[in-house]
Parts: sequence; structure tokens; C-alpha cells
Amino acid sequence: MRTTAPTGVIEYVSALRPTLGDLFDVWGQPLSSRGFAGFHGAVAAWVGGKRWRGDVRSIPLRHHAEIVVEVGGYIPPHRFFLFPR
Repeated sequence: MRTTAPTGVIEYVSALRPTLGDLFDVWGQPLSSRGFAGFHGAVAAWVGGKRWRGDVRSIPLRHHAEIVVEVGGYIPPHRFFLFPR
């Protein structure tokens, strides 16, 4: 599992079904409902433009999934992202 560009696009090869929590573990960064990667406060997440209501660590990493994780005020998610080939 890796990121190769500052866009946040994740590449992985796995027979398992990785989650956002797995990615943060690989990065060695915390991720919880109270903060992530040095940011503190209530964490909100969107998957495909829809609010994620479950545990943020359990968000599945799926092919071309658009995941937004934020702390603080609401920032509308992108309507789409053009993934590189």
C-alpha cells in the first residue's frame, strides 16, 4: 500500500480488503473519531460524496473510491476526481 503523488491517490495490491485504518497504520499515523495525523477535533468523512456514519477506520478502500476525511468546519467534497490511467 502506498501513495506516490501529493493528490492522496492510494495504490495497493492485496487479496485482503484494506480499510482507511489500515492505510493510516502503514503511515504510522493515528486515525479516530477525535482526530488524525496530528489534527485534533471531531472527524467527519465522506465516501463518494455521501457522509460516512460508521467508524472512520472501517472505510473500505475500493477501486476509484473518493474518500474525504476532515477535522473542523464542513468543506464540500469534490464532485469527481479524474484518476490517472
